[in-house]
Amino acid sequence: MAPPVNSAAANPAPMDILEEVRRLRGDLKRSEGQIADLVLSDPRRVLDLNVTSLALAAEVSEATVVRFCRSVGCGGFPDFKLRLAESQARDALRDEVRGGTPYVSQHVAPDDDVGTLARKIFSSSAAALTAASAALDDGALERAIALLADAPRVLCVGTGGSSALAQDAAHKLLRFGADAQPCADPVLARMLLVNMAAGGVLLALSNTGRSGTINELAAAARAQGTAVVAITAPRSPLAAMASVVIASEPVEDTEMYTPMASRLVHLTLIDVLSTGVALRLGDPAVRQLAKVKAAINAGRLPPLT
Repeated sequence: MAPPVNSAAANPAPMDILEEVRRLRGDLKRSEGQIADLVLSDPRRVLDLNVTSLALAAEVSEATVVRFCRSVGCGGFPDFKLRLAESQARDALRDEVRGGTPYVSQHVAPDDDVGTLARKIFSSSAAALTAASAALDDGALERAIALLADAPRVLCVGTGGSSALAQDAAHKLLRFGADAQPCADPVLARMLLVNMAAGGVLLALSNTGRSGTINELAAAARAQGTAVVAITAPRSPLAAMASVVIASEPVEDTEMYTPMASRLVHLTLIDVLSTGVALRLGDPAVRQLAKVKAAINAGRLPPLT
């Protein structure tokens, strides 16, 4: 089965969308220019708007908003908001941090004291979560939740730092009665995938979307007709193969720095998906969670007095 074409993968957006809008402003049609002026004058406000509200604010049609997004190099309005959120997050971090410590964090300097580095990391994490929230594709989330809730089995995979995230995803889904299993062994994961029944889902996590192991599993899943839900970077090889992409732009330059804020974004997206699955399953999920909680609590020691 051929993978679907992801608009964000097929139409790469510029790395700095605000700079691209400024560069193209003079070439845009009058109505599109009204949107560009609004974006450039108050990008934070635009992040909180949907297509309809942005069209009203710029006094144009919704179709014009979509044309504007494509004129500045984006695949559509969700892709434009993702690039705008990324631009805002990067600007915030650049204002806060100059330089960085190679291979450790781009947010802290070698001479920062403990209090400074702690607050910088908290601040950068908060900025990343805010930007990711503004760029969420509600439609993609709904489709992913439906697939996961209806799946007879969910195989959660990730390598490196994403391996722990895959385990967290399975842990959260299991609490609500889903048959979810994490697997860090690529050979075992391939066997589990081959044995997966119809309707099963591969939940793939990758910060860059360029992990050879995860992409091979995703390709094998699609080839056998298994749906792939990917939490990964947009316009990445994994995003292009996925049935549903929960796009998450890497905050850090992973060629140089250890992913920190990006990992928190992925954990939050897992929380969104698992909570959505629980709500979709309804009362059975609540009853199952009560059973799981009771089993866990039975094995805990009493609190110290």
